[in-house]
Amino acid sequence: MPADAMPLVMEVMTREVFAVAPDTSLETAARLLTERRVSGAPVIDAQHRVVGVISLSDLADPDRTPSEDPGYPVFYRVTDGWTDELGDYAWSRPGCVRDLMTAAVISVPADATVVEAANRMLQLGVHRLLVVHGERLSGVVSTVDLLRAFARLHGGDG
Repeated sequence: MPADAMPLVMEVMTREVFAVAPDTSLETAARLLTERRVSGAPVIDAQHRVVGVISLSDLADPDRTPSEDPGYPVFYRVTDGWTDELGDYAWSRPGCVRDLMTAAVISVPADATVVEAANRMLQLGVHRLLVVHGERLSGVVSTVDLLRAFARLHGGDG
């Protein structure tokens, strides 16, 4: 198949992405993640630039400090997006999202092909990537999004 016939990430990504601001309180972040039943969210600044991610695992770990390198947070590693193991600690934790967020942004350009996105996921061992146009958040692409695209390419319903 010619490279120009390969679907682009921008064609298969989820465009409506829940995100939080760096100055969102940790209590509010915990409540919002719980209400939306998601494992984490991108953190975007006032110019819609991605500056990090916050996850349930960040919020639920009472020993987590900003100086730790937790590896890739649960936001990137899980596919279903939810766990019931948030714990009471997150609800009363002081501080704001910027205090605990992971600054590592694992992303793919919106104009990358689905094959390029799949290869990046495989290389990093993650199940979702933030989709960016420049530094701005455009969406999220998951392994499920890519599987749908590949199924359509091969005559499936996708």
